[in-house]
Amino acid sequence: MIIGEVQGNIQCADRLDIRSEGSLTGDVTTHRISVEDGALLKGGVQIRAVEQKTDKSQQAKAKQASAEPAKPATTEQPKAAAAVAGT
Repeated sequence: MIIGEVQGNIQCADRLDIRSEGSLTGDVTTHRISVEDGALLKGGVQIRAVEQKTDKSQQAKAKQASAEPAKPATTEQPKAAAAVAGT
């Protein structure tokens, strides 16, 4: 939140508020910005898209599961059991 005078570039993780008593001279990079009536802003503004947070391990598992072909179900007996059953 800016209430006084700020000179320089600003990078915000979420939101920048410039109140009516505030002034900013510099470039801003933020997700959201609010500039009240009477505030002074001289510079560039870049709004970044909010990234959705997901668990990387869940993404990796989902990619791996979709990449692997499904294994067919088998009804074969293990070879050792088949050899015992046949003798």
